[in-house]
Amino acid sequence: MRGAQALFILIGICSAADPARAEPCGPARLDLVTLQRVAPSGELVLSDGRMVRLAGVQATADALRAAFVPGESLAVGMLSEAPDRWSRFPALVFKLKEGDSPQFSQHALLASGRVLARPERDLGSCWALLVQAEAGAGRVPVTAVEAGRFARVEGRVSRIGDGRSAKFITLQDSEGRRTTGVIQKRFLKRMKADGVDVEALKGQTVRLRGVRGLRNPATIALTLGEQIEIVR
Repeated sequence: MRGAQALFILIGICSAADPARAEPCGPARLDLVTLQRVAPSGELVLSDGRMVRLAGVQATADALRAAFVPGESLAVGMLSEAPDRWSRFPALVFKLKEGDSPQFSQHALLASGRVLARPERDLGSCWALLVQAEAGAGRVPVTAVEAGRFARVEGRVSRIGDGRSAKFITLQDSEGRRTTGVIQKRFLKRMKADGVDVEALKGQTVRLRGVRGLRNPATIALTLGEQIEIVR
């Protein structure tokens, strides 16, 4: 069986749209495992009992059941040494088939147009690959305006508001619906470190990614620079 470091090098080659300019992404340590099943809630249940959440994507259980086959071999790179409160390990997942290079599962799902890219910490250079794959698909799943649901919203920023404890980015999508991104001021320094100048967004067309508010589904909480993508 190939070693973890060899897999790490190959992953970068097979993940990018342009293999000649690919860069490695993902953790250096990969566990070689077998998939037992896809849980009803969308986690991958491994043969050793661990539950894996595909990091960097928002996917339905149906999409994952169509993409994964129980019993197949996987290489899994955990992004955390400890599970979350639902006993899930966020991870990058790679399919292993005899004679083929490893296939970056998140990248393949996004390229198919069946899932959305979802930013989170610790993705590193893999985030750029995931956004690239989503853009190359030419279509993305429609997101509903429902409380507590992950959404990808695109529109022109009409207003930057300044409250006592938060900044507000208001935009309008192609169907005339308004969405406001809410940034608590304690996250503004992190946003700037991520390369996002909030005040400079007015008048620009942006994409916001995040979970709609439980009390107000027209709002999305923003804590990471990756949640804001300038389109033009």
